[in-house]
Amino acid sequence: MLRTRHFCNTLIVFLCLGVFASGCSKPEPSITRRSQFLMGTLVEISVFHPDQEAAQDAIQNAFNEIQRLENLLSTHKPDSEIVRINQSSGLQPIAVSPEVFAVIQRAIFWAEKTQGALDISLEPVQELWNFEADRPSLPDTLSLQQKLSKVDYSKIQLKNRTVFLPEKGMELNLGAIAKGYAVDRAMTVLQQINIHHALINAGGDLKSIGKRPDQTAWKIGLQHPRKPESILASFSLSGKAVATSGDYQKYFNHDGTRYHHILNPKTGYPATVSMSATVITENVMDADALSTALFVMGPKKGLALIDSLENTEALFVDPNLLTYSSQGMQALQGFTLNRLKEDLSH
Repeated sequence: MLRTRHFCNTLIVFLCLGVFASGCSKPEPSITRRSQFLMGTLVEISVFHPDQEAAQDAIQNAFNEIQRLENLLSTHKPDSEIVRINQSSGLQPIAVSPEVFAVIQRAIFWAEKTQGALDISLEPVQELWNFEADRPSLPDTLSLQQKLSKVDYSKIQLKNRTVFLPEKGMELNLGAIAKGYAVDRAMTVLQQINIHHALINAGGDLKSIGKRPDQTAWKIGLQHPRKPESILASFSLSGKAVATSGDYQKYFNHDGTRYHHILNPKTGYPATVSMSATVITENVMDADALSTALFVMGPKKGLALIDSLENTEALFVDPNLLTYSSQGMQALQGFTLNRLKEDLSH
């Protein structure tokens, strides 16, 4: 049997207007919140501001920025710079805008840091799996191996703000980092127009600025990987970024096996060592890239990497529903972890 499931938000924000909130008798009087479908997910922006009209304008400006970046970075927009790069693989370098060049550079940085657990050249294999289809199916082994031969981030050539894929059939997909960058940029837009208390949640990629007007931090909940109505863990957040990658966000079942969309670049098949990986760090672009890479790496290798990074924490759930967290994760304000089967700490 084939079945697709989509859970857009892996992070739950405990606002008085939220479904998962409790103990709230009425909505916060100064909160303005809107949602829009962008970059393949539901983006929700919450702003505290005394002027509702100004808040609405600010949110619209933030949405406009995300839309602008989707037009630049998406593989689904025919005029995007990424599509132009892919269409010119094996032919010629393509000049790109400074920010597209910078995002690709950062993606390659994390590819090197994670020994290829993140690889933005995985697009040929991702296209073969086609998780967006109504009835996705398993790719045949020969086709998968042929596509996998085109995957190698180290072959991407960056020079003088041009990008060149030297082999015909190579393609880029920035899905593991672009959404995070867009959230960072949208938050910058809000700050530039004097919004001091806001939160953006883009399908599990989240960034906050300031605190709530009552000086309490934003309360964040992580979705249970097998019970979407339940909370795995919760903590308070102020001025930090969070991203979660999970095997429950997009998948299909075939003969009793779950095939999810987070592929191991070395095998071409869904990674098998994690159910979810959550990262907290300074910006969403890095959190986004790292959560994908850590999901592929698994708890042991992933936590070893986290220990080498500053101001970065992580929480894993493995296939046996065991949880693993960095020491700093447990020290977060208001951190609570609901027991799944057993809690293991690093």
